[in-house]
Amino acid sequence: MDEFEYRGDKKGPKNEKLQSAIPNGTKVLGAELKGDVVYLDLSNEFIENNSVEEKTIINAIVNTLTELNEVNGVKILINGQENKEFKGGKVNFKDTFTRNK
Repeated sequence: MDEFEYRGDKKGPKNEKLQSAIPNGTKVLGAELKGDVVYLDLSNEFIENNSVEEKTIINAIVNTLTELNEVNGVKILINGQENKEFKGGKVNFKDTFTRNK
């Protein structure tokens, strides 16, 4: 998968009262489906977030990807490494995230 950068200012919500859950500057370094889990490799900008609640960011990603029939979970990597966490330390990426019902 080619690397691309998420730019919230370019493709954010159309409603100006809403904001994107994905931190600006976040790059998707890779994505791979293993069984029913997507391994999503994101750049360090993702964990430097300080404008959106951490659980909101995770739920936005997981709930979007698990809309696909083949996907039941998401494992988040930062620069190819497991067990990272947001700088606030509230959410650690050691576990596979599943859909918030």
